Amino acid sequence: MSKDLILTAITGGQFGRRYTLSGRASTIGSASGNDVVLHDRLIDARHAEVRQMLDRWFIVPLSPIGGISVNGMIVKSQARLNPGDKVTLGAITYEVSYEEAVEREVGAQPTPSSGNAIPRLGDYFVKRGIMTAEQVSMTLRRQQEMERSGITGHFGQVAYELGFINRSQLERALADQRSDFNNVWRD
Repeated sequence: MSKDLILTAITGGQFGRRYTLSGRASTIGSASGNDVVLHDRLIDARHAEVRQMLDRWFIVPLSPIGGISVNGMIVKSQARLNPGDKVTLGAITYEVSYEEAVEREVGAQPTPSSGNAIPRLGDYFVKRGIMTAEQVSMTLRRQQEMERSGITGHFGQVAYELGFINRSQLERALADQRSDFNNVWRD
């Protein structure tokens, strides 16, 4: 099951305001084209990017003016974001939390930040004609049932157990996803 990153303002005029980041890469800044738009004179047009890599989240400064800290430590290159961390962007401090998210359905409209997004594993199976969109939905429902029972099951594992894919199909899709991930995040 995937997780969304939640930033909740704990100081300033936006106290209590929540921002949900669910894309693999989400931008934060004062310009209207960002995923999170903050109207703050200390925030640059494209101030920061929040990246999800596997099951971890990171914040990366995009602006030379700085103004980003995590738990009081200035961020110069990138910093991991964990639940309970305090992130200061400009004049406002936000508390980080995670929230379970239902993996988007195959064919759903991408988020604005998904220009470089790595497709979900189900997308690879549908693209190759190995699974139908209905089988992906059934896999996601089973994954949710397992989560409610306290059992963690990754999408590929659940699809395999349901008999929708075989081991070699799973390994090939994972290899393609890794390759796409490396291409997107190559420095």
